[in-house]
Amino acid sequence: RLAVCFFIHLPDSLFYPLFTFIMSQTYEDYERDYVALLSRVRSFLAASRSRSSLLECERLLEEARKCAVAMRGLAEIGGDVVRIQQAEQRSQRDIAPLSREVSSALDKIGNVTYQAPTDVEYGNLDTQRLISQSEELLRESQVLCASSEQIGNETLGQMGRQREQLEATNQYLHDTSTLTGQARQILQDMRNKTLRKKSVLYALIVLLIIANAWAIHHLWTKGKHSNNTPPNDTPPNV
Repeated sequence: RLAVCFFIHLPDSLFYPLFTFIMSQTYEDYERDYVALLSRVRSFLAASRSRSSLLECERLLEEARKCAVAMRGLAEIGGDVVRIQQAEQRSQRDIAPLSREVSSALDKIGNVTYQAPTDVEYGNLDTQRLISQSEELLRESQVLCASSEQIGNETLGQMGRQREQLEATNQYLHDTSTLTGQARQILQDMRNKTLRKKSVLYALIVLLIIANAWAIHHLWTKGKHSNNTPPNDTPPNV
């Protein structure tokens, strides 16, 4: 809320250009600039702490503080409570310790009057800038690697699900094949039973034909024998 009040109480000649500039960048843009500025400050403090490098650190910390204020303002405009809390913690957690360290280093040097850096200091500053740029490129590479790893994990997960589906389909086909084999066996048994019944019926029919033929032959032979026997003409005894 302090950041919003700060912008509201600005004159119109400063409010509208500053507001337009802030709104032209997103929260992520300011956060990226904030991280890059603090990284450069830490790089300067890790190297030889000359007067020019410490003054450069003060300038970078001031820029980082402006980025933090802009992030908090955008978070309050968007109503994001989590980002508002993060923006409030940045100044106390990141900027304040570095600012105290820079002030302490300047106090040890004694003379804080700005002097033009020498050629060696310019070279060191260029080296520090190159290191900072390299660190930023490294962070971007790490982000790309993390994104690629996430995509790879998602691809592996999708392939795992497809494998499970294929295994389920294979099991279903195996079960279907087993049922088909059982049905084929049942049909084969029914066919064998039908063939046996037909064989028995055919055998009975043949036996009946043979029996009928034998009976006809027997009757025909008996009738012929009766016709060939002479009649008995002897008169009966009185």
